[in-house]
Amino acid sequence: MGICQSFFSGGEKHEHPGEHPAHEQDDHHAGEHLDQVEIVGLLGHGGSTIKKIERDSGARIQIDRKRGSVSYEGTETQVNNAKALVAAAALKAHEAPDYCGEDGGKKRAKALRVQKRSREAKRQAHDLWEKGDKAGAKTMSERGKELDAQAKKLHDQAAHAIYLHRNGGRQDTYIDLHGLFVEEALRFLKERLKTFAPGEKLEVVTGAGHHSEDHQARIKPAVIEYLGKKKLRWEELNAGDLLVYT
Repeated sequence: MGICQSFFSGGEKHEHPGEHPAHEQDDHHAGEHLDQVEIVGLLGHGGSTIKKIERDSGARIQIDRKRGSVSYEGTETQVNNAKALVAAAALKAHEAPDYCGEDGGKKRAKALRVQKRSREAKRQAHDLWEKGDKAGAKTMSERGKELDAQAKKLHDQAAHAIYLHRNGGRQDTYIDLHGLFVEEALRFLKERLKTFAPGEKLEVVTGAGHHSEDHQARIKPAVIEYLGKKKLRWEELNAGDLLVYT
């Protein structure tokens, strides 16, 4: 995947005096494969986290997204330092995954508050109608519609901010749909696929549903269904990551 190359390309190898470069090593974090949440957390926004780990440790790090494994290159000290930093980043990713970003989170919260007010207005409209107050019911019903329009606009703004948070600075051959509602995720995916020519590949991070309320994936099955309708071939890189062939 092209985006991985941008994260790990370049950079001078550093060696400490008296140490010999270690052979490239494969290491599965804490004896396990990295899951999608850990991979996203390890990469960071625009590759910022992995780049910092490389700078701080002096080691070169690469991730096999399909296997979920990490490889290191550098001196023994550099590799050991890098492993410790990778383990910490993976643990932090599970403790508090930031899917929305500060701006997207605020806008999403505001949209949900307005949506709640809309439901309350509609409930009041129903109660007034039941009581025979048709004029009052009409007023509250119209208020509910106004709030619905506001909520939709706010959700659109939130989706845009979240999309930029997850995808800003990344290559066009990669799209991360975390933090979006299903219909939003599909909209961004459709727009991205329009820019692809036949024979190109797009990595689509859908998430595996680990952090949803019921731990059930929603975006992934919707994406797979859409790809099936468009007769696009795909393969699963891991539980929350697909490679789509256009």
